[in-house]
Amino acid sequence: MSTCIRTDWKLFGATMLILLFGLMMVYSASSVVAEVNYNKQTWEFAARQLVAALIGVSAMLVLKRMDYRKLQHPLWILIPLGITIMLLVGVIVADPRAHRWYRLPGLGQFQPSEIAKPVLILFLAWFVSRQGDIINSRYTIIPTALVVGGLTLLIGYGDLGTAAIILAPAVIIFYVAGIERRYFYLTLCLVALLGVGFIIQKPYRLIRVTSFFGLTEEVINTNPRYHWLAVRLASTKAARDADHQPRQSKLAVGSGGLTGVGLGQSNQKLGFLPEAHTDFIFGVVGEETGLVGCLLLLSGYLYVFWRGLRLFWLTPDPFGRYIALGCVSVLTVQALCNMSVVLDMAPTKGIPLPLISYGGTALICTLATIGLLMSVGDRATAE
Repeated sequence: MSTCIRTDWKLFGATMLILLFGLMMVYSASSVVAEVNYNKQTWEFAARQLVAALIGVSAMLVLKRMDYRKLQHPLWILIPLGITIMLLVGVIVADPRAHRWYRLPGLGQFQPSEIAKPVLILFLAWFVSRQGDIINSRYTIIPTALVVGGLTLLIGYGDLGTAAIILAPAVIIFYVAGIERRYFYLTLCLVALLGVGFIIQKPYRLIRVTSFFGLTEEVINTNPRYHWLAVRLASTKAARDADHQPRQSKLAVGSGGLTGVGLGQSNQKLGFLPEAHTDFIFGVVGEETGLVGCLLLLSGYLYVFWRGLRLFWLTPDPFGRYIALGCVSVLTVQALCNMSVVLDMAPTKGIPLPLISYGGTALICTLATIGLLMSVGDRATAE
């Protein structure tokens, strides 16, 4: 018997409101940068983001209409996973400096690590739901560790922030699925060791972390005790004034006060706040819309999280439940991490604000992730 599909208009409406607000903020934050730094029209970045939004909404609607239960076939899981791994290996060669982007002539940049988020969520939901009661078996833990660990290593080599984000659904899904505490704590220890290794790997990551704890480059260069660290930092040109962005972002948010200085009126976006339209756009949001705007945006993310968590409890089958949990986990953790960085509550990482920051690949993949969530929601609420 066919199932009547009922659209979760509350989730859809919240997503569209955040997206529209993001498009408006991208135009505000990028207009000066586009003209002064890139010699482009003031609307060019916003126009590109609009195109990405249209593609992303189309992908979201396609996935929404698709019955998520059909995705349980191994081909729907393993083929996208294999393609993602190949893209991540290839980008290390294609982008020898940052190891993040494929640069497509006339089309901009393509970041394969963003694709890994929905692909990994599907893999985890499929694999964990198949294993059922043997979640603590080595036949479950070892394959999952190989896939999650492999993706984390490939992404973390060039993008530590995204690597940390994709671990969120893996940790949360396995915790909820009932993994034994010894395995859970062992995993957290391994993640911590892996993170330390990635931080030491590149000096700019190291100075970001030390600066967060007050050990700035100026202190390192003037204190003989940190001579070894000064030598390490001198080996790269990227590690310079790592606390500049957090300082400027806090100035931006603090300048907004309760209601903000007004849309389009930010001063920090005039060259003072680096990455004002990408990773640090929340600073512009705080300056132009104030505490009220920041709290409304945070409420929007928390509302999406609540709708997804509700689906986790309502969905009858494990595959759909873990898809819902994985989708809201990655979206919420990413949003909170970005806001924490902008407010100088965490070391600087390259993490975009979902549906708000400029970036075509990130926006399309975020909307696709929400499409998966809505596919689950439309069918869970209809039964």
